[in-house]
Amino acid sequence: MTLEKEYMFFMNHSEKRLFKRLEIGVEVELVINGSPIKATTANISCGGLFLMMDPERVKKDQDLSFVIHLPTQKRPVEVAGQVLRQEQEGVAVKFNGLYNDNILAIEKFIKSNLH
Repeated sequence: MTLEKEYMFFMNHSEKRLFKRLEIGVEVELVINGSPIKATTANISCGGLFLMMDPERVKKDQDLSFVIHLPTQKRPVEVAGQVLRQEQEGVAVKFNGLYNDNILAIEKFIKSNLH
């Protein structure tokens, strides 16, 4: 197994323990079936986020592209992810492509807000 595959295997089985979550509401914009949607995060980590939105708008395992408006960034952060689960209050989304500048911007934001 390559290092990348081993990492992804590890991520899929223990993501909740790997990334610190920041409980914060941040504006997110996404497009679902051609319709723009604004949502707010309940929490965010370098591995994903929880979006406060109507869970019926998406399906489990659906791929999403969205922009996150971090207060510490001049430009929105563009991220792709996949719906992990739906709950009454919203949906949990796992980020795709963990090593890029956008994820690093999220990491800096989280670290600057942890006390």
